[in-house]
Amino acid sequence: MIPLIDPFGRAIQYLRISVTDRCNLRCVYCMPLDGVPYDAPEEVLSFDEIMRLVNLLAGHGLRKVRITGGEPLVRKNLPELVQRLAAVPQITDLGLTTNAVLLENQAQSLWDADLRRLNISLDTLQPDRFVKIARFAKFDEAMAGLAKAEALGFAPIKLNMVVMRGVNDDEILDMAALSLDHPYDVRFLEYMPIGQVTPWEWRASYVSNEEVIQRLSERFELQPIEAASSSTSRVFQIPGAVGRVGVINPISHKFCASCNRLRLTANGALVPCLADNYEYDIKTPLRAGASDEELIGHVKAALAHKPEQSDFEGRVERGGSIRIMAQIGG
Repeated sequence: MIPLIDPFGRAIQYLRISVTDRCNLRCVYCMPLDGVPYDAPEEVLSFDEIMRLVNLLAGHGLRKVRITGGEPLVRKNLPELVQRLAAVPQITDLGLTTNAVLLENQAQSLWDADLRRLNISLDTLQPDRFVKIARFAKFDEAMAGLAKAEALGFAPIKLNMVVMRGVNDDEILDMAALSLDHPYDVRFLEYMPIGQVTPWEWRASYVSNEEVIQRLSERFELQPIEAASSSTSRVFQIPGAVGRVGVINPISHKFCASCNRLRLTANGALVPCLADNYEYDIKTPLRAGASDEELIGHVKAALAHKPEQSDFEGRVERGGSIRIMAQIGG
């Protein structure tokens, strides 16, 4: 096995696969109110195409896969892909990121397909505020999906809250308190300037994770937990809590030195860095009948453009990202 190494010596072991750019919500930090032009069905990678790439990369060190979107649960027959990914012997960590709106009805099928790890985006515990952030009145459906996942035994269940000043930052303590009685990893994410957000808009909403930790510390005792070297989060436990809390800080504390990931968009582009506009078309050679050796050559060509460090702030000053988050893959 010859691992895939980027120009800075980081071995690529993690692939985030977007299975659709479509979403059933319009979260303010992710997608415009009117949405975006969706990829035509024929432009979206098939399950067979995804599996060919995953099986190939698994022979070169891939060990972790996360299914994303858009909202991945809007992709038809998703449990079929989950089952096929779970059957790849080298993949030891398979997860899915969802807004949970469709999860109540699909959780059992995903469980039966051998999915166990879930990341659930949940930015508020207030139904009225959910409408303002997600622009749809789907709070009850999302909470029902979360409850179903917990009842089935999915673990870990990671709740991801994008903290935005003046929008939901007054709920930091309430969100953290969920970890007291539920086996959740409640994680607070720094708001990233992705999409056509202006520098002023982003800075006005941005809350650093240092501020989040300070607020949490005023109410809770936080005991640090050592995370994996490739982890993007700093993790803590409140004494006596069933779950944990954590912070993910791509802006204030870059975790680029341990970055081992690559993104695959729904329409077949490899994105080496979320903070960089560079993307590499892997779909064309995939559909043109490229050999395994040729495909690995294309992956290496994409990796050659992986920067040493992210630069979200610089990109927003230079005009922003060319894609919104739903088009890249969360």
